[in-house]
Amino acid sequence: MSAQLPEYIVSVMARDRPGIVAGIGKAIYELGGNIEELSQTVVRGYFTIIVCATFPEPQPPLEEVVRAVGSTGMPGELHVMATLRYADEPLSATPENYDRFILTVYGKDQPGIIYRMASYLASRGINITDLYGRTSNGGFMMVLELSVPPELDPRELKQDLEELGRSIGLSAHFQHENLFKVTHDLRSLAAPTL
Repeated sequence: MSAQLPEYIVSVMARDRPGIVAGIGKAIYELGGNIEELSQTVVRGYFTIIVCATFPEPQPPLEEVVRAVGSTGMPGELHVMATLRYADEPLSATPENYDRFILTVYGKDQPGIIYRMASYLASRGINITDLYGRTSNGGFMMVLELSVPPELDPRELKQDLEELGRSIGLSAHFQHENLFKVTHDLRSLAAPTL
């Protein structure tokens, strides 16, 4: 693939049902495209996905990609948007030298948890690159992947985040992504021993 080819960033939202991903994949494949990256989830019965796809020349117009993806559902079922990302645009809103950390928060559900945590992170220049949260039986759990500027002291951040959590009745745990992966990688537990 030429580095000069733009990437098509396509997002889709719809009521969840089986086959949406297959339809999106088929539409992109039939246009000659290749899916380079994607992220998908279902929230309260609503499916969302964001896809990065590339197409060889001649590249289809954005409108054709939107129409092709949208046509894989019933009329009006899939809400599709698309934009182009060019090679000279940065891949991330945060520089490459930022370090990745995982923040987990849990406790009794209450209004303002996400607002307070996200406001603190933004005030320190920390970018949230992935976020999962859910309420269940009066409790709340949230896992955030963070890009942290190199000048910030992780020990100080850990203390501040744990204190912020306690101030709103929650437990907050902040750790480097590598440590999180090692302690949460189920594949290492399932590896056969000889």
